[in-house]
Amino acid sequence: MFDQLSLSSAYVLIPGLIVLATPFALRLAFSSSSTTAAAAVAAASTMAPTTPQHTVVVLGAGYVGVPMAHHLLKHTPPSINLRVVLVAPNDAMYWVSATPRGFLPVEGGHDADGTDHPKGNPGLPDKKLFYPLAPAFAQYSKAGRFEQVLGRAQRLDPDQHTVEVRLLGDGNATAATTTTTTTTTTTVRYDTLLIATGSDFAGRMPFKILPDGGTAETQAALAAYRQRIGAAKSIVVAGGGMTGVELAAELGHAYGKQAGGTNHKDVTLIVREARPLQRYGGRESVGATVAARLAKLGVRVLTNTVATVQAVDAATGRTVLALESSSSSNGTKKGDKKTTTKTLETDVYLPAFGVTPSAQFVPAHMLDTSEANKGRVRTRPTLQAEGYDDIFVAGDVANLEAPSIKNAEAQIHVLAKQLQTYLKNWQAKQAAGGGAKTAGEQPLATYTVDPKLVMAVSLGPGGGTGQMGSFTLWSWLVWMLKARYLGTDYAGDYVAGRRTVMDKKW
Repeated sequence: MFDQLSLSSAYVLIPGLIVLATPFALRLAFSSSSTTAAAAVAAASTMAPTTPQHTVVVLGAGYVGVPMAHHLLKHTPPSINLRVVLVAPNDAMYWVSATPRGFLPVEGGHDADGTDHPKGNPGLPDKKLFYPLAPAFAQYSKAGRFEQVLGRAQRLDPDQHTVEVRLLGDGNATAATTTTTTTTTTTVRYDTLLIATGSDFAGRMPFKILPDGGTAETQAALAAYRQRIGAAKSIVVAGGGMTGVELAAELGHAYGKQAGGTNHKDVTLIVREARPLQRYGGRESVGATVAARLAKLGVRVLTNTVATVQAVDAATGRTVLALESSSSSNGTKKGDKKTTTKTLETDVYLPAFGVTPSAQFVPAHMLDTSEANKGRVRTRPTLQAEGYDDIFVAGDVANLEAPSIKNAEAQIHVLAKQLQTYLKNWQAKQAAGGGAKTAGEQPLATYTVDPKLVMAVSLGPGGGTGQMGSFTLWSWLVWMLKARYLGTDYAGDYVAGRRTVMDKKW
């Protein structure tokens, strides 16, 4: 869904998909033999810890942080006195894969009363986008094994093993053993740290949790856009990545050619490149399919074009854009003489680009400075930060591979085993009286990057397109696996720790 294949957009697809082509078989292939949460909790009540308390701090409550916190709490041996502290600004997981549909207004006040939207209503209510975390972790909180600090990491001190957190509200920081609280900040101490803070969207666009707020602020921003979209006659989406394409398709499906009378709205998608999705390096036919489907929905697509905001009406939000178009297949470049400039006025402007890693709190020496991965945490194949064995990194914020849900899913399956091995090694060291290394210490596995391009692009609730390696995905397959529900049919189980995107047992 997101630019640069970031965490939320395309579903995880595997080669077996081509042969099996059914959700049941696909998910079965990824099923694990993990024990249940109930069994782990029951075991914990009968086995006393044999080591000092070990605090794992998880930064981020998204597609990596939530399942990893659950896995640690469910599967760590009771003999390890584990405590998990989840640090994040959101008290509900934001199911960002569904935000393109979530931007559309939900009719009849359904956001307010929490009921499902009627059949045919284009939007999604908040209850399909935001899933409260407190009930999902309640069983561990009651046992004193889990705490959420509601805030955003501000400064990591890897030598002192602390993270300074800017609180939202009271921050819910209640455990004196791991946190030191002032009126606005909390210093959280860790034994092991997992950085899973993901990425942020530019311009305070609520495609993700807002960088300067939490769940409530993000919901308010989303509600404001829904209201404006509902009243608009013209809408411009800028961005040829998955976010922009999927959002334009949802708008086209709801308000384009098939929407008659007062429901019709002019929808335009502005793409910097020569075709949609070109930035991912995929097949030209996939981009051509996107362009053709959008045109069928009534969306006007302007390629090789860059939009710049010239003026915004503070009262209405109506925006004047300067459009610079180029005949170059690589898009507008500085010094390109084949350019034209014109203006376009629209009721609603939706910039769907500008994703940056959420790692501003990490010391500069730990960050990648390359053009491709600038600002992301330098991560070893063991999913540990360069130079720090007690810091693990996964998801959008790691520099191992392009950010995407597919890659995050692959990483957490390795990371789950890594952390268990790491904790058992720690326990063995404690039993031996400490020391750098003990006999029988198990090596950590190595994560293997899969360079194959995998993306599934929803083009409205009726289907889509995509690519897996050299194979182009059929529209009906994207409909079956993604476009119908955008993952909201299993998001509740995901947040509850019962499954991941592809693994039905977690």
